[in-house]
Amino acid sequence: MTAVDALVSSGVFVMFLAVLIGMAFGRVNLGRGIKFGVAGPLFAGLVLGHFGFTVPGSFSGLTLALFVAAVGLIAAHEIEGTIKTYGLNFVVIAVVMPTIALAFTYVWTQFVFADASTALIMGSFSGALTSSPGLGSAMEALPEAARADYQIGHSIGYVVGVLIIVMFQQLYPVLGKLDIASEKERFLEKVSGQTEEDGPSVAEVTFSVLGFALVIVVGSVIGAIEIPMGPIGAASLGTTGGVLIAALTLGYVGRVGPIPTRMDTTVLSEIRAFTLAMFLAVVGIDAGAGFVETIAEYGAQVVAASALNSVIAIVGGLLLTRLIWKMDWIHAAGGITGGHTDTKGLAAAIDATDSDEVAAGYGNTYPFALLAMVIYAKVLVLVVPL
Repeated sequence: MTAVDALVSSGVFVMFLAVLIGMAFGRVNLGRGIKFGVAGPLFAGLVLGHFGFTVPGSFSGLTLALFVAAVGLIAAHEIEGTIKTYGLNFVVIAVVMPTIALAFTYVWTQFVFADASTALIMGSFSGALTSSPGLGSAMEALPEAARADYQIGHSIGYVVGVLIIVMFQQLYPVLGKLDIASEKERFLEKVSGQTEEDGPSVAEVTFSVLGFALVIVVGSVIGAIEIPMGPIGAASLGTTGGVLIAALTLGYVGRVGPIPTRMDTTVLSEIRAFTLAMFLAVVGIDAGAGFVETIAEYGAQVVAASALNSVIAIVGGLLLTRLIWKMDWIHAAGGITGGHTDTKGLAAAIDATDSDEVAAGYGNTYPFALLAMVIYAKVLVLVVPL
């Protein structure tokens, strides 16, 4: 094996090549202050994946767990105020955004893209909102003959949905001319007014390897627990939901026995930035393999259906949070990405706002949106004739 072959087959080299190229590209100003930012490694990964570069499958779960743990531990500092301020609102977002995608997917299958494979277009529902539990729920309910097309529709929709939510979080603050500093002030005013001033103080350490590992272990256990949902089946929160809930909870508590779990946000922010770039690079590399060929084979209709599902759901979340409820953008960005059930969108929102507190809104919304996707995937199979 030559040195070149050894490098190309090295998952570490490929991942960090995507990080290097992507972060450099993300810093390029495309005009009007628009930059790809943290989305750079995602696009670099897509290109490398298209040309045959790969990374081990375990990289995705590892980098995701590290990133989500860091984000959750940072957001735990403000989680109490967020729940008290907008707790019920986030539940509404979690139901409304998947409902919008469900309704429009029905329209696409019956009217707009009626000449395409029905199961293929149906797959755009769970794909566009990047819900793997939704995929699993649909596969249980679908007749065997329709499962392959649904999976293809989901896989195409997943990449489309990721790109749209990531670019939305990067571009909306710029195109909407948001004053992020002002939005942060509004956020802090809201949560500080809801936090108990007389509660017990929590000691903070610079960093604790034990505490960080405990969060990931506990979160992995929580994420693996199957939640029974009667005739609909069962669903789990997965790595994202489990680790985020563990990080928010343990970070808020501050200590488990002798193990500290409240850590300095400066250190956690550096860990978050590092693992975020790796995670998005891996997502891009995995998604890039065969993506162009799949679209060429199965047509642009499923791409259009996926893009429309994602965009319309995001617009629905945007109208609720900003127009009706007048939320600050820190809370709103977290709620919208949670309703979209997308960790990559969360990463982009954190990068665009330079505020890890976005995760508090995401953590409040995501579990309910996940359950909605699981239920609606079964509903879609029931209402769409196959």
